[in-house]
Amino acid sequence: MNAKRWLPRLVLILGGLLLLSAALVACAQATPPPTAVPPTVVPPTAVPPTQTPIPDTASEKCMFCHRIENIGMIVGAEAVPIYVDIEAYKQTGHGEVECVQCHININPTPPHDSNRIYGSWARFSLKDTDVTKTRNFYSVPAEACLACHSDSKYAAFAQSDHATIKDMLANADGSPRLEVKVTGTDGKEYATNENFDAKDCERCHINTNCATCHWASAIKQKQEGNVLDLWTSYDKDSDTAKGAMTEYSMDWTINVATHEFRSAEELTASNEVCNACHVGYYQGDKSVPALGLEGNGIRRHPQIQELALSASRGIHETMFCTSCHTDVHEMVYQNTEHGARLGGKTQCINCHQDKAQTTIHKTVTCIACHDAELGVHLDNGMVYPMALKHNLEESWPSHNLTLEVQCTKCHYAGNEVGAPETVTEVKIHP
Repeated sequence: MNAKRWLPRLVLILGGLLLLSAALVACAQATPPPTAVPPTVVPPTAVPPTQTPIPDTASEKCMFCHRIENIGMIVGAEAVPIYVDIEAYKQTGHGEVECVQCHININPTPPHDSNRIYGSWARFSLKDTDVTKTRNFYSVPAEACLACHSDSKYAAFAQSDHATIKDMLANADGSPRLEVKVTGTDGKEYATNENFDAKDCERCHINTNCATCHWASAIKQKQEGNVLDLWTSYDKDSDTAKGAMTEYSMDWTINVATHEFRSAEELTASNEVCNACHVGYYQGDKSVPALGLEGNGIRRHPQIQELALSASRGIHETMFCTSCHTDVHEMVYQNTEHGARLGGKTQCINCHQDKAQTTIHKTVTCIACHDAELGVHLDNGMVYPMALKHNLEESWPSHNLTLEVQCTKCHYAGNEVGAPETVTEVKIHP
């Protein structure tokens, strides 16, 4: 073989191999494989920004980190998963929505410094002022949802009882509702009004976050058991047990990967989500004579237990909450039987048209007569069931109903609702 003849060809081959090698090295530097990040570590930027290919969309930029399957964020001693399965997400109803359309006002540089709200729906945690004690947090405000869900009923949600956390964020006149210190006739100081300002309640009440109900989460009871088994036991140990049985948590972090939401159809076909909040128990006589308070105590909001008691008496045996409360997004005090029987949307006579009260009981709500356990009081000219909460006397939206009524709730000597002491037999319903 003629060496002079093959030498130029050999030079060309070696030069091509060198060029190919250089190209492969450059490509490897430009698109490195994902780096596995321990779940207790917030990942650093994967490669220097100057070497990171610029993705086509905002979501792809987010997924540069959030696509790492074992990625997590430290919250106290726990690791919160923040991995997003982009293919699973694309199959959801929000699959075409860019991340930053929901996660607004977020710093694009990890770890983002977003306005995360901790403690919400972690009812088993400490106060939400201690952000190291609960893995639950959210970073999407309601206004981000309303940017797309612009129907007026959704906008009305921001003013609803669920969003404003009725009787907790504000008084009836709109002023901020804060804890109040008062001195009783016994000389002792008592705290009255809801103590929302001290962050006791924000662990559960998320304010205006739509995901409270719509985010798919794992709902868990703190202590197994049925509080109704101890319903009329008011000793300290029983109250402790009832407290644990009516504490629920909703773990949002199990759903980060797919970002699934509960649809309206799901929420109206089950009481599961409503049950997680509307649980509680009666505490027997919680009267405080030094403050002039006499009556039964209510712990949290036991509508679920009350409905079960009603069902045991053959009343509302198979009911969904939304069967009566049809305007959950717009629910305000005036739209409930409890709030305004003569003008509210949710009235007993919506279904029981034949039971409209006669003129003689025009100022008496249906539940004032048909509540099974509570006393009554007068509130803005209307008679309601009355309960004691946080050293306050409150009108209670009782769901604990009975067909048998006790006229002596109102009709007794010295009553405070203005009813005559003696009762003349009269037809109450038409």
